[in-house]
Amino acid sequence: MFHDDRTWCVRPEGTPEAVASQLTRRTWPACTAFTVGGYLFLNDSLPEDGSTDYAVVKRPTVPGAGFVQVASLTLGLWSYENALDLILSVLAGDHDAPATAFAVDPHLEPAAAHSARHCPFCS
Repeated sequence: MFHDDRTWCVRPEGTPEAVASQLTRRTWPACTAFTVGGYLFLNDSLPEDGSTDYAVVKRPTVPGAGFVQVASLTLGLWSYENALDLILSVLAGDHDAPATAFAVDPHLEPAAAHSARHCPFCS
């Protein structure tokens, strides 16, 4: 994650197909997070550079464990099919190798809490 001070608005759990569509068919505010199958796709873009970057973070699987970033993706030019293949690869654990994964501490909010406060990315 480039942005350890960003707060992400976590959208409801989606299917791999729905998340692939959402990631490739429109531009989302920099505070948007998608969740599918125990992984978060955190919009890690710099608003001023125009690319669409996502940090892929695995949720803790046991009590007391932390979040682990397993990949960083630039999806700006990806097709729906490429994004779906990548999501399925993430869900299969293909990116969970300890050599490339590292601990992160993302600030997450459910949509209701996020919309109740002023977010510089949503306005």
